[in-house]
Amino acid sequence: MFPRRSYCNGLLVRRHKRHFESRQHSYIVGAAQSSTDLAWIPFDRDQFSNNTALDNDGNVQLFWKIGDDYSSYGIASRSNGYLALGFSETGAMTGADMALGYKADNGSFMLENRHAQGFVRPDVSPDQTVNMRFKEGDQSDNLTHFIFDKKNMADCLETQVDVMRDSWQWFIYAHSDSNTFAQHKDGQMGKKYVKLGTGKDVSLNVVSNVNNAKNFTVLQPELTIPAKETSYCYTLHKMPAGKKNFLVGEQPGEAGSMLHHLVLYACYDLPDSYLDMLGKEANCDARAVKNPCNGFVTEWAPGMAGRTFEPGFGKPFGEDLYQYAMLEVHYNNPDLIEGVKDTTGYSFSWTDQQVETEIGSLTTGALQGDGWFLEPGKELVTISRVCTPDCTRNWPEEGITAVAVFHHMHFRGVNTWVQIIRDGKEIMPLSTLRHFEYGYQFSKTLNEIKLLPGDRLITTCQYNTMNDTQPVPGGPSSADEMCFAWIDYYPANSILACTEVDLSLIPSSPINGSAGFCLDYTKDDPIFSSASTLTADYEHLPPSGNNCSATDGGTATGPAILQTCPETDVCFSLNVPASSKTNLERRAEPGDIFFQLSAPTSYSWVALGQGTTMSNANIFVMYSSADGKNVTLSPRTATGHVMPTHDTAASISLLEGSGIANGKMIANVRCSNCKNTMALSGGDSDWIYAHLKGPSIASDDLETPVSQHDDHGAFKWDLSKATGGSSPNPFLAAGSSTTSSSSSSAQPSLRLVQAHGAMASLAFVAIFPIGAILVRLANLSHLAWIHGAIQLLGYAIFIAAAGIGISLAKQGSYLSKPHAGIGLFLLAVLFFMPIVGALQHRLYKKVHKRTVWSYGHIFTGRVAVVLGMINGGLGLKLADAPSRYKIVYGVFAGLSGSLYIGAMIFGEMKSASERKKAVALEKESSGSSTECRRSPTTLFATSCFMASRSIFFLAHPNCFFFRILPRSPTNNRFASRSPCSLLIRIYRRCSDVALRSPASWPVLSRVDEWSASASSITAVATLALIFLTTEEDMKLHLLTIAGLIILATPARATGVTHGDSCTRDELGQKRCEKDGGHVMLCSNKNACVKYPAQ
Repeated sequence: MFPRRSYCNGLLVRRHKRHFESRQHSYIVGAAQSSTDLAWIPFDRDQFSNNTALDNDGNVQLFWKIGDDYSSYGIASRSNGYLALGFSETGAMTGADMALGYKADNGSFMLENRHAQGFVRPDVSPDQTVNMRFKEGDQSDNLTHFIFDKKNMADCLETQVDVMRDSWQWFIYAHSDSNTFAQHKDGQMGKKYVKLGTGKDVSLNVVSNVNNAKNFTVLQPELTIPAKETSYCYTLHKMPAGKKNFLVGEQPGEAGSMLHHLVLYACYDLPDSYLDMLGKEANCDARAVKNPCNGFVTEWAPGMAGRTFEPGFGKPFGEDLYQYAMLEVHYNNPDLIEGVKDTTGYSFSWTDQQVETEIGSLTTGALQGDGWFLEPGKELVTISRVCTPDCTRNWPEEGITAVAVFHHMHFRGVNTWVQIIRDGKEIMPLSTLRHFEYGYQFSKTLNEIKLLPGDRLITTCQYNTMNDTQPVPGGPSSADEMCFAWIDYYPANSILACTEVDLSLIPSSPINGSAGFCLDYTKDDPIFSSASTLTADYEHLPPSGNNCSATDGGTATGPAILQTCPETDVCFSLNVPASSKTNLERRAEPGDIFFQLSAPTSYSWVALGQGTTMSNANIFVMYSSADGKNVTLSPRTATGHVMPTHDTAASISLLEGSGIANGKMIANVRCSNCKNTMALSGGDSDWIYAHLKGPSIASDDLETPVSQHDDHGAFKWDLSKATGGSSPNPFLAAGSSTTSSSSSSAQPSLRLVQAHGAMASLAFVAIFPIGAILVRLANLSHLAWIHGAIQLLGYAIFIAAAGIGISLAKQGSYLSKPHAGIGLFLLAVLFFMPIVGALQHRLYKKVHKRTVWSYGHIFTGRVAVVLGMINGGLGLKLADAPSRYKIVYGVFAGLSGSLYIGAMIFGEMKSASERKKAVALEKESSGSSTECRRSPTTLFATSCFMASRSIFFLAHPNCFFFRILPRSPTNNRFASRSPCSLLIRIYRRCSDVALRSPASWPVLSRVDEWSASASSITAVATLALIFLTTEEDMKLHLLTIAGLIILATPARATGVTHGDSCTRDELGQKRCEKDGGHVMLCSNKNACVKYPAQ
């Protein structure tokens, strides 16, 4: 049903990378080596076990010795200025953990730990004592050197990098002839990929000769690069002949300035129709070329070098596997330059001798190139794809050993990793790559990680879409994005790819939704299986390495900064100087506090406030200044959920470091009188925040109006973690210690509010109406039980929502609000609904008509559903929800309510129609009965009945209790003494007269329902009056009246006793017993006539 060739067309061919920026770096790759000309090194070389030259000329030498917790490094340079050594995950500056040595103005030698956030001046890291420990250093005689220890496992991945002590590590370096730390000159920097420890791997990451190896070249003939931004060119090549051969080394050819990347695919079972491509010029019409080759051989992108496998290892190919390979060359020509010619390819070393260990390649990630999108305007957007156990169970019983991973994204890529889940637990990441740089891709060597059958592999990619205004699609263009991890492993097996796909995007697929996808080259069809991603359970790697703990600052005594990021791209920080707390303890002035607001410029404004609600809170609103280079911080206050007004009493000032740079707004703030709403003695402090995305306000006016926020929340800060230091600007102070406060963020309470609203809405907008509509319109067996089950499910969900709501209401003192009052009323009323429903169902089976309990159940339910929908809107108003939530709820509640009311009206019309048929039947059976004609006496009695009943129930709901009392001398005497006695006597006398004529029965029955409906409407109107008064006593009184009306509504006026034959009761009225599903009425001929039950 899913042929492998047709299904995989396009899945494995969309892999490419935008050409890296035009920065020149000396690129050297090598293992540990020694030099015979090291006499100039100014320190004892014997304290180290390994050495390598970082530059081509040997003028920058690196020494190291690997330890358990710390490893020692020494670096020396023939230069007379600063010297920097960086530990990098990719070979780029971005994310590098750097040691900077220089000679200070006072003659002392200094070492600083710095962190590079890009190709910019690296920042001083908060930790200057734990991550790196300075041992010695000096600068003299045109030589600069220093020795330090570095911690192997980073404490804070936000500013530090793990050392690949048993594998390959990227080092970057720079030096200068000046001690002023400024940008280096060309030729004074470089990078090197160095194997630090003794860990085993299969690739030397160097090109070297292999004994008895042969060579062949996969070469794309010269072509003219198309004058368009993105071009894919394909050429087919025949591999060397033989049953089974092995690749043992590879080296890409020279790269032109527009070459983006190369991928060589293995063509398993190549259709004969493609053989015409052999020896032909490249086809650069990507849409016309459907690449049938779904195996992976190798890849190259700028920043990578050639490689040679360790002796005894090789990648298999040949007649038993594949004989042809498709070369895909991606050119990037953003300037649409015409006439540029290029030729490129690979040179391979191979052997026809059996190797000891065969190497395979497994593709994971988003193989399905289209159908997925990234949300624009986000600092971090995450996608994950799962390789399911159903596929990995096809591995050998002893498992496989992963030796290298090539991670691939486009220019938005930030972080990527592959996790290993075994027996439901994450055991370790297979590979992690932070601070991804699209110009620095490479095959990351691993220290031989074992993978077992049944393992689940989760490939995750993170992207920065801050510069995008539209959703970013997955796809082949450089403007699109990709997420791949190609894993080299041994021993090789037949599994080529393992991931999940969306079958609904395949026109020929009869299946919708995600499925596991396993590609086995020995089978004609891919293997599909259930795809349970479980990604969220295992995404333990925090965005951007934001996992720094309270001890990350080591022994530093600088300011203690507490930071929380309630949104991925919106962060707030706080510092309480030690003197402010001390002054408070001495009952002196508390002094200053410092806080920081940080958000992208895609936000119109961002606000931070002290307190739990907007009312009377100190609020600080940040937005862009008029010149677009700085920020305006407006102190404000509010009386409630209204636009805050400028607070002239606030004493605040913007500090250095505030402004707009690199697409981010930052306000470093000192507040001198925030003590009014903040206790500095420790414990939790309540804060609120809000923001609005949109165009820049661009104003210097502190009173400029701002539009309503699109999101908001609250959180708590533990002041004990924010207290310390004495810097006048803690956010720029060296040695400051920043603690992430994600655990105390307000998101849990915001999520509780959202959960409360979602569950209550689900109950009243969906489940309750569905259950009611079914019982009115459906014709199913066991309908009553189905109705009961649905409504019980809705009530269970509502109980959970009410529990959350009560907890939130207690926290925010909302129990006195109408929303909470109505919710509690509904919770109490609905508690009795299952009991009343079961009782009325039992009675209905006996009498086959509606009873008092039936009407109680029906009309109370109707009022409750409508009231619940209305209360949902009140809840959104109370929560000050964004407009988009109110609109969505209004649309769904309106549609659901309209459908519900329409169904109820239709049901009543249907019942009325059945009653008309019953009247006709009664007339036909009774002949020309004079009693069937409504005499003036009967009409008068009926009118009397209707009037007295309406007054009785609508004007005096308390009379309900006497209405339902059974007739007895005692009760009559009790009723006669009540204020309602007159109404009761009039009502009963009129009903007795009217009921003596069967012709009055349909009228009286309808009056019953009209009065019940009128009572329901009156109850809803009474509840609505609650919102029009501010008097709490009046609200309680109105709520009591509404409850009495609802309870009185079910009372029936036409209850009649029956006899086996026409007999007269004590009032002289004729009565008959019921017969099956009918009521027997006496005709004028004293005969019992069947009357359909109501």
